[in-house]
Amino acid sequence: MSAILSYLSNELNLSCTYTLKASQMKKKSLAPKPKHSPTVVLPDKDLIIETVEIFFENQYKGIFPIFHKPTFMSFLRSDEFNPTTFIESPPITTPLQPNPVVLLAILALSARLQNTLPDALNASLDFGWHARKLVSEEFDNPSLSNVQALCVLSSHEWGEGNASRSYMYVGLAARMAMILGLNEEPTRNNELENEVRRRAIWGVYMMDRCNSSGRKGHSCISLSDIHVRLPDHERNFIFGEIQTQCFRNDVDKPETDRTKVSCNGFMIYLFEIWREIGTWVGVTGSKLEPLAPWDPESPFFKLSKRLDRFEEQLPSALNFSHLEEHISFGSAADFAYFHGLFFLCRIFLNREYFYASPDIGPPGWWNALTAQLFETLDKLDSIAKRLKPMNLMVIAPFTGFQVFTAGATSLYIAAYPPKVLKQHFPNQPTQRFKAMARDCLTTLNSWRQSWGLGKNWIETLHKLEEIKHNANPACFIRGNQGRRSIECNAQFRFIVYFS
Repeated sequence: MSAILSYLSNELNLSCTYTLKASQMKKKSLAPKPKHSPTVVLPDKDLIIETVEIFFENQYKGIFPIFHKPTFMSFLRSDEFNPTTFIESPPITTPLQPNPVVLLAILALSARLQNTLPDALNASLDFGWHARKLVSEEFDNPSLSNVQALCVLSSHEWGEGNASRSYMYVGLAARMAMILGLNEEPTRNNELENEVRRRAIWGVYMMDRCNSSGRKGHSCISLSDIHVRLPDHERNFIFGEIQTQCFRNDVDKPETDRTKVSCNGFMIYLFEIWREIGTWVGVTGSKLEPLAPWDPESPFFKLSKRLDRFEEQLPSALNFSHLEEHISFGSAADFAYFHGLFFLCRIFLNREYFYASPDIGPPGWWNALTAQLFETLDKLDSIAKRLKPMNLMVIAPFTGFQVFTAGATSLYIAAYPPKVLKQHFPNQPTQRFKAMARDCLTTLNSWRQSWGLGKNWIETLHKLEEIKHNANPACFIRGNQGRRSIECNAQFRFIVYFS
């Protein structure tokens, strides 16, 4: 970090400071902790059912397809479930039914989205506090339910900006899952329970990959330790008609019928590519990479080709051009979450070399890279524009990060020398990207009351806008490992990548 600040200060004559984020400090100042009642009081049954329905219609559609909704909801509607006694004296439940910590974790994650719940955000925080209290008594009691609850709680804490706690919870979930053997292909007689166990380990994996993205993210679970098949299609899961799926490593094999791989299965496959891209961008990136990006041996080239192959191998029904069909079919939220992840991969890669001089590399190389960046950014932005008015977006930390990335990248593009951009892309005016950034801010602001983490992204985008407005428009060509790049608004670029 000191080397980067020195470069900005000495080489570019910029005065730079860098303030550690709260999550990077060993200790952070917290607002006064709200007081919580010693015992949790659940709402009435109808309100609980409504809130859990919100979970299944929203959070479940992202990375938590880990519960069998028909069994789950049937239990909540039954006489067996009594909200007044469920926490203190829960009935004996099956592995497919919720126990108290699972229910409290779901309420913590989803109560904030419940419009009819009085003081929804504080209710969410209160449920989260009691869920943490209850799960802390279960740290040495590995169970499927505790793995599921810790996964959901990890997302709740991440959304509140408690990065360390979120990271710890998904780590606990990973280790519990390994102790329980969830990482091995299940052999029970109940195929529905087998599928839930598969989905539980994959839920841990996906939450871990979301949580450990970036420069210093360390995964809690290795892909090589997971030896279970990919999740089945949602329709088969709901009806309990489980069909055998391939293993993750089989997706690339020529003999695999990829039309039988579920959307969730493809997303799991893609998460590992995302992890590798995030690690390369955060640790090495274009500044430290010794190989030119068009070199077949370079990380950029290899990762780009992997994304190309992945996109080419998708079944036709999972092509992004079929968004409207998925809206009609009721699968738009899953579909959009999956493609949002894919678009993040493209943007993070291509953004690394966007500020390269347009005349470097093979003829047309920079133009092709930049055109792909613009197209991908438009697609990512279109998800929110199309689905948010219909209330079909997954309102979760990772989708918030997707919206933030679209806004930050738009401002990053708007900071590029306008004369150079106009010369190569006359139909891409700077104003278009500024408008896109404003739209992203509007979306994040609409979630501001729901997610504490969103406030940090909003503040960062406002800071980027201010820097863009006050930035020195001067730019120059600078050597970079035998290549040439445009150095313009370097302080702006620094904040985009290190916020």
